[in-house]
Order: sequence, then C-alpha cells, then structure tokens
Amino acid sequence: MSFKNKTEHEKGTIAVVLGAVIYGMLPLVPRYLSTSFDIFQQVYLRLFVAFLLLLIIFRKSISLQKIIKLPVKDKGWIFLRAFLYYFLGVGLYTYAVLITKISNVAFIAAIPMTALFGFFLLRERITLSKALLVALSAVGVFIISVKEFGGALNFGIGEIAALFSSFFVSLGLVTRKWQKSSLNDQEIALIMLLSASIQFFIASIIFGEGLPMSGWSNGIIFVLFLGGLMNAFLSFFMNYGLARVKAVFASNIISLDAVFATVFAFILFRELPNSKELFGGVLIIVSALLLHRFDKA
Repeated sequence: MSFKNKTEHEKGTIAVVLGAVIYGMLPLVPRYLSTSFDIFQQVYLRLFVAFLLLLIIFRKSISLQKIIKLPVKDKGWIFLRAFLYYFLGVGLYTYAVLITKISNVAFIAAIPMTALFGFFLLRERITLSKALLVALSAVGVFIISVKEFGGALNFGIGEIAALFSSFFVSLGLVTRKWQKSSLNDQEIALIMLLSASIQFFIASIIFGEGLPMSGWSNGIIFVLFLGGLMNAFLSFFMNYGLARVKAVFASNIISLDAVFATVFAFILFRELPNSKELFGGVLIIVSALLLHRFDKA
C-alpha cells in the first residue's frame, strides 16, 4: 500500500517513528557544535538553517501570503508553542547533553510525559494501570538522576535539566491538538522554527554571547547543515504526527529514541550507561511500551 493510500492514523504513526529516529541522532549535533559556539548561538544557527531548508524543501506546500495574513491570535499561539517546545524544551535539552551522558538525557526524555499531558490536558482515557506505568517511569528517572543513594540524595544537574526539557517539549507537542488555523503542518513548522530562531538570537545577545564570527570550519558547516536538516524534518514530522495520533500512542513511539541515542553515543563518543542508569532507563522504556498496550485495551 502506497503512502497516499494509508489512513491518516498510519501516516501520523510513520511521521512519529521517523521523528523518534531523528531524536536519537540529534544529541550528537550539540556536542560537536559546542567546540565552536556558545549554547544559544549553536541553537539559533541550526534552527535558522532548519527554517531555510524547510522553506526550500516544502516550497510548493508553503504559502507565505497565507502566513502573513494569519490572524495575530494564531501567530501568537504558534510563537508560544515555539517558546515552550524550542526555547525552554530544546534549550534545556541542549544544556543537558553538554554536561551529562547522552544516554541519561535520552532515557529521561523517554518518560511518557506526552502521555501524561494527554491524560490531563486532552482528556484521553486514564486507568489505574496507566497511572502506575507513568509512576514506574518516574521511578526510572529518580534512579538515573540520583548520583548517590547513601546519606543526602545528590541529583545530577544535567538529569534535572533533561527532566524539565521533557516537560516543556511534551507540552509544546500536545498543544498542537489545540491549534486550529488555516495553515498546514509545513507552514506551522516553518513559523515555529523562525520564531524559535529569533527567541534564541535575542537570548544570545542579552547574555553577551556576541555574534559567531569565529570557530567556522568545513566540519562545523557540515554538522550545522546536518543538524538543520534534522531539525527541519523533525519539526514537520512532530507537527504532522501529533495532529493525527493520540498523545499516549505518540509518547510510546518517541520513547524508542533512547535506544537510538544510546547506540549512536557509544559509536561516536564511547559512552555507555552504568548498571544503575541502564536499570532506570529500562524501567522508563518498559513503562512507555506497556502504556500503549493498555491504551489499546
């Protein structure tokens, strides 16, 4: 069956799966770009590249005239989603990736936060079994985040940043359900990327990072292009997918990005989770996978 003949739910599922794969690769980009740019600089650079690439790739599906004529209320809603998803969510995620293990960040990002918002904000059906599975994932996050269990509990800053990142990214995703406008998924993704680029650029100037005049090389340009390309497709896939599948179902698929991220981190940086971190990560992923099983029941 061709893609055009698939149901909207099947198309949305494919989009979320592709998004999960990109999520798994994306943590590698900030690590490399951090050798040349400050945190706000590298984020607005790759998001702006993503904006340009999305504009080029989907130029036939994007109407700039329609975007310009969009009511202020709708533009404001997209700007808010960009602030939640990118500025707070991606900003904290990038910070976490730079100061702690990629596998830890990926495991924590896999908690079914999107499902949690689906229960409470979108009124998707909740049962005792689902609530217990969400609680199980929270236990997994606790195990990963606590550095020492003896005496006073010591939580890792990177892991805490990853947890808040998951909160804001998921909030930015599920609010796609509330967004009603004449724009298609490509146009919404385009405006979100541009809005986020502007937000990060302003923050970069405020915090005195200056303009990225140095640190450029062929390797940096290539990785910046690659990161922009991944962000372009990720923004589209997530907007497209979340508009067509349940938040709980999407959360289940997105959790698999932790597996991809751990594998890529080992291949490039020789990072491996220790036994405690691996156990916590398994709890998170298992809870996310079982959540979908109970959602179908």
